[in-house]
Amino acid sequence: MCYFWGYGVDTDIQKSAFYNEKAAKAGIERAMYDTGLNYERGYGVSQNIEKALYWLEKAAEEEYPSAYLELGDLYFVGEYVVKDLEKSFQYYSKGAELGDHTSKLLLSTFYEEGLVVEKDLEKAKALDQEAYDFFYEKAVAEDDSEAQFRLGNFYFSGMPLIGLDKDYIQAAEWYEKSAKNGLDHAQNNLGNLYAFGIGVGQNYEKAFYWYSQAAERMNLEAMSNVANCYYLGRGVEQSYDKAVAYHTKAANLGYANSQEVLGEMYLKGDGVEQNYTKAASWLKMSSENGERSAFGPLGDCYRKGLGLDKDVKKAFELYRKGTDMGDLQSKVSLAESLIEGWGTGIDYEKAYQILLSVCTDEENYRENLVTMVIREDENDRMFLRNPLGEEDLPHYAKAYYLLGTLYYAGKGIGGANETKAIAMLRMADRLGYEGNAMSPEDLINKIIGEAEKEDIQDATDCYVEVREHKGKGERYDVMIHHADGTESSVKFVGRNKFIYLLALLIAHEGKSVAGLTTAHFSYMRESLADMAETLCVETDSCSDWIDEFVYAETDDAKDLRDSPGHEGECYCSPSSYRYSNAFSGANRAIRNACSGDEYEMFRLRSTGGRYAVAGLALDSSQIELPDSLMEYLDELPTQKEISGVKVDGKKWLPIKRKEKE
Repeated sequence: MCYFWGYGVDTDIQKSAFYNEKAAKAGIERAMYDTGLNYERGYGVSQNIEKALYWLEKAAEEEYPSAYLELGDLYFVGEYVVKDLEKSFQYYSKGAELGDHTSKLLLSTFYEEGLVVEKDLEKAKALDQEAYDFFYEKAVAEDDSEAQFRLGNFYFSGMPLIGLDKDYIQAAEWYEKSAKNGLDHAQNNLGNLYAFGIGVGQNYEKAFYWYSQAAERMNLEAMSNVANCYYLGRGVEQSYDKAVAYHTKAANLGYANSQEVLGEMYLKGDGVEQNYTKAASWLKMSSENGERSAFGPLGDCYRKGLGLDKDVKKAFELYRKGTDMGDLQSKVSLAESLIEGWGTGIDYEKAYQILLSVCTDEENYRENLVTMVIREDENDRMFLRNPLGEEDLPHYAKAYYLLGTLYYAGKGIGGANETKAIAMLRMADRLGYEGNAMSPEDLINKIIGEAEKEDIQDATDCYVEVREHKGKGERYDVMIHHADGTESSVKFVGRNKFIYLLALLIAHEGKSVAGLTTAHFSYMRESLADMAETLCVETDSCSDWIDEFVYAETDDAKDLRDSPGHEGECYCSPSSYRYSNAFSGANRAIRNACSGDEYEMFRLRSTGGRYAVAGLALDSSQIELPDSLMEYLDELPTQKEISGVKVDGKKWLPIKRKEKE
């Protein structure tokens, strides 16, 4: 263990494995278990599943509970051995009999889902409750770091059978207790929460701190996370050298994800000098250690002959295996192989099914604002990633492009569909597809020209829809519906969304709206403040923000407010109207979602008048609003109502303070 952790000596996992096996042969139970793990994961020895099973079985014969748990996991997952739920159930049962509460949790799944045993929710519930009670007691009474970490996992994932809902705030609190007690897995998980802003405010500095604490305890995932922080400059000054150093350290200790990242860095010359031989070596090592994201780039090395002898059949097999494991790049590359016929026969229909699945996933992530996906390993450690992160977008872009070409050519789908082809190509273009083939824009123009469908560019068929956001209560998305039948979401920040939705509500009342002035805001401030809060505008006080946005009160307005007969009213002078940065932000958001012709229709623009904040080139027939927003229409001003009143020969706008019910 000293050689593994680097206590008193330099870390040397080969020597660690050597002494572990000597101890195992001498009959030490823990050493038998650790030797089994070493052979299973390739730590300090060549991966050998047969030897892994031998030593894990030897530890199990000595009634070492963790050995039963590991064997149960192996047969449950079926990655290194033939999947066998019967064997998995038997091993978990033996572990549970020895008092291992993690085994009890996993047994619960069998009873809950009726796997190899009759479905029994009461039995499953009892096992979950027993495990929760055990870990809670140890966490509170003994301040046990492992138990606190388990509680963090329970609250992060939820335990529906015992009525424990997901609670990321509670999860963060338990992870922090465990982290402060020195458990590296909890420190790494707490770093993840800070990095993604889950249960705590997003804070890259704190994420880096906790990753670093875990990395000092030789947590390999944390080492990789520290490397990523240095690479991206998140929470720490950017340093490619330190990123490479941390990834290399974790990779040399057998961490497959760091091996894959190093391989891609050398493949692209990203932060290091490009070296195809090193790239292929790291990627091959990573794939052998089961990292699914390594199969796609390793396949590219074989297909293009980068650092390896060119072998398109080998590339195809790697893409296929990566696809089976759920790797995005492998899926897109496999589909491309089936279209082009690399290493296999052409199969347009299969390629179409793969690409359609990839693009559907991307659309679901985008529409539901998914910022993270979660997976857990056999030790209940969670791995988070952004499914729409920068590293994934090029693969989605390529998938949309390839799917567009299939729709255009009518291959694998029983006939051409030019409308869908254009829709897919537009998405590829928006995601920045840059391939060696014809660009999405050029291909769209070719389709339009060949089909003589110039009307696709006609913006009169476009409209704006305000759509309730799925599963988020009173939150709304703004969608642009294009003339070609596709749609795009408009990416707003909170205030910009509020301003644009307000403009749509006002426009919806009449045939059109010629200009949007600050009068719209000040006339019904309290109502608009309520609406801003409903739309989740991020500001300390929506009412104060609207006041600040609308005007800086003039001396004349103050005098009038205090004059007899006008007590309790506020007034906004036209001379204090001003433009807003939020309108500029809304303007940019619309522009990014529209084509040039469409932008001329939907754009927020200056009307040139001193008192106008912005104008909206939009007709009410081109706006769709959900019922949940219609209630605000009755309280918003009409053009006639905001014409103002004359007081002492000046034009003023009265603001009636409305008491909240």
